[in-house]
Amino acid sequence: MPWMTANRISIYSKREGERGPSVVLLHEMGGTLDSWDGIAPALSSSFQVLRYDQRGAGLSEKVRQPYSNEDLTDDLEAVLANTGLAPPYHFVTVAAATAQALVYMSRHPDRIGSFTFCNPLAGIDPARAGALNERADFAAREGMRAALAVTLDKSYPPDLGPPEAYEAYRGRYLASDPVSFGLVNRMLGGTDARHLVKEIRCPTMIVAGRFDQVRPPAGSEEFARQIPDARFELIDACHMMPAHRPDLLLALLQDFLTQNANR
Repeated sequence: MPWMTANRISIYSKREGERGPSVVLLHEMGGTLDSWDGIAPALSSSFQVLRYDQRGAGLSEKVRQPYSNEDLTDDLEAVLANTGLAPPYHFVTVAAATAQALVYMSRHPDRIGSFTFCNPLAGIDPARAGALNERADFAAREGMRAALAVTLDKSYPPDLGPPEAYEAYRGRYLASDPVSFGLVNRMLGGTDARHLVKEIRCPTMIVAGRFDQVRPPAGSEEFARQIPDARFELIDACHMMPAHRPDLLLALLQDFLTQNANR
């Protein structure tokens, strides 16, 4: 069954691939496990691939209580335990999901195989929390369509193409629960795992999007400089990288994971 009870909520997940190292895909804020549709099936020929809708997203339970990045990491731990996927885990994250992987690393450093961070964000300066809370209130009050101008239009501009990929992502985005979208923004406003970045000791690849208006490439490159021997790559993609240009990201992942997952 694709649904499980994990950390006391219902989580929808997909596990693909029958053999090989374990790859865990964590989607972005405002996204769902469908963000990985252009990545997961191809990886599953060589890896066991797990992806899931995080709390409040996609087909997972829409909670109404505030939660933290620690709670999301608790969800991650429970999902991994329920699926029986064996470590070491090779995490691939987008944006704010980076913080979950870092906290998981702090709890279980021996279970980490490698990291691939796409447009990584490990934490928020407390001075920005107010703006995120305002965005949360606006989305919850006015709905996802009203919030497009300050969210999706910046993270996935419609003129970048291909049009069918954009329309599919936009449709899923507009179908998001606005209250849950508000809660995840509030969660981000209280998240700060930046101190954990310098503790990374596993193989790590940072992938930046050349057209990312939310997190410009210079920030991702600076993130990479904090990690010993980190690999930095720049591709022609926007912030919602796996959905926008899965072909370019997939090529990097296949190369990186093949080199590091069987060490």
